[in-house]
Amino acid sequence: MKKWITDIVQGRTFDATRQAKLDIARIGQATGYQVANIFRYNDVGESDEAVTSRIDGITAAVSPGDFIVYQYPSLNSGRFEMSFVDQMHRRRVKMVCLIHDSETLRNQKTPEWIDEIGFFNKCDVLIVHNRRMAAQLKKDGVTTPMVCQYLLDYLDDNHDDDRYYTKPEDFQRGVVLAGNILKSRYLADWNLKTPITVFGVTDDELDEKLAANPQVDFRGQLWRWDLVQALPRTFGLAWDSDTPSYRYNDYTHYNHPHKVSMYLSHGLPVIVWRQAAVADIIVQNHLGIAIDSLDELDDVVQNISDEEIADMIHHVNEFGKLIRDGWFTRQALQAAEQMLVSPDLTIPVDLRIDQDHPFSTED
Repeated sequence: MKKWITDIVQGRTFDATRQAKLDIARIGQATGYQVANIFRYNDVGESDEAVTSRIDGITAAVSPGDFIVYQYPSLNSGRFEMSFVDQMHRRRVKMVCLIHDSETLRNQKTPEWIDEIGFFNKCDVLIVHNRRMAAQLKKDGVTTPMVCQYLLDYLDDNHDDDRYYTKPEDFQRGVVLAGNILKSRYLADWNLKTPITVFGVTDDELDEKLAANPQVDFRGQLWRWDLVQALPRTFGLAWDSDTPSYRYNDYTHYNHPHKVSMYLSHGLPVIVWRQAAVADIIVQNHLGIAIDSLDELDDVVQNISDEEIADMIHHVNEFGKLIRDGWFTRQALQAAEQMLVSPDLTIPVDLRIDQDHPFSTED
C-alpha cells in the first residue's frame, strides 16, 4: 500500500491559494507520501470520458489498495472533483479529503458549481479545520468520519529559529495585516489611532483609498519570502469583512485563516475576532488577543501591559516552531491514516472532533 497526496499546480499568487497546498504536499512528501500533481485547467467542452482519462493520467501510478489525500478544492470544476473521487473508488483506492475551504460554509448555501456535501460524503475520511467546522458540516448532512487539523502549517526553508524570534524590546504597539485585502475593505476607512501596516492584494479603488489614508502604511504586494522578512514586529491582525458576494467574516466561525499561521510562524502575536473558531487556540495558548469589535483595538493595544506582551511573545516564539515544522498537518494525516486502516483505534485526544478543549501545547 502506498500513500499519495495531491498538489495543485498553477502560477504563483500573492495570496495563500497556491502556497497552502504546496506546504501540505511537502509535509506529506516528507512523511512518506508520493505527490500527484493536478494542473488547474478549464474543462469546458471536454467530454466526461476525457476528464476521466485526465484523472487516470494524473494517478497512473496509484494502485488498488493505495490511498490518496485530496486537497480540496482543486480549483477545477465540480465535475472534475466528483469524477476524481468516483474514479478512485472504481479503482479501489481510498480517498481522504483535506478541506482548505468549504463554499457551503463560506456562503451558508450549496454552491452552484458542485454538490459539496455530496462530494464530502463520497470521501472515506475528511480532514477539517476544527470541531466547529465538523459540527456544522454534520448539521448540513455530512456523514463521513472526520479528524481535525486545527491550524494550517506555514513552512520555512530557513531553520534558523532566531531569525523569526521576536524580542520584547523590539515589539511595537501597532498592527499589521497581510493577505487578500479585498476581504478587509474596512481598511479604506481606517481611522483608529493604532498604526497599521498593510500588505496584500487590492483592486484599483481600494488601492487608491489605502494610499490616500494617512492612518495606513500600505506597502503593496510582496511575494511570500519577501513578505515574511518585511513584517514589522507588532500584532498580526486577522480580521475579515463581508462583501455582497461572500460572507468572509461569518466564515471565520468555522475556518482557520492562513494568515494566522503566517503571523505565528514568524513571531507575531495575533489579534482575532472573539467569535472566530481560532480564538480559543489563540487565547488559551497565550498567542494573542481576542476582541469583539475593532472599536476595542485602540484600548487593547495601548493598555496591555509589557509583561503580558512579553508572555505572548514567549509563547508565540515556541509555538511557531510547530507551525514551521508542519506539526499540525502531520498529526492530522496520521489520524486520517489511522481512521482508514483501523477505525476502532483511539484517535489522539488533540485530534478528536468531540474533545472538550482546544489544542494546547501544555496537554
